[in-house]
Amino acid sequence: MSLVTVEEINNALRLDLEADIGDGSGGDGGDTSRLDDIEMKLRQAEAIVLGFIQPLPETSWTHETVPGEVSAAIIIAVRCLLDDTDESLAMLSGLSGVTGFDARNPIVGLLMRRRTPSLA
Repeated sequence: MSLVTVEEINNALRLDLEADIGDGSGGDGGDTSRLDDIEMKLRQAEAIVLGFIQPLPETSWTHETVPGEVSAAIIIAVRCLLDDTDESLAMLSGLSGVTGFDARNPIVGLLMRRRTPSLA
């Protein structure tokens, strides 16, 4: 189960997915390829965000228990994956830690308190 729903992504990013979502059966004539892409990017964004958090909580979060800053970071990461601009991709690559973390990166700003620094 996802920590953030497609409906929440749709509302937060104003994607106008209602026609794609339909009744979920795919038989309503709606094009589900866009919805499939959003669902894939949601899975990717969750993996990116959870990969940044160290350590992960002992009890896995659910949609009901995920902290607000984590769900906000996931939504921002989905937006970055959808935008596919240099700025958005830099925001995601800035989570790697290879060159340090930029506190101006909104995802880093949201998640930094959920990260225990590694000892060198």
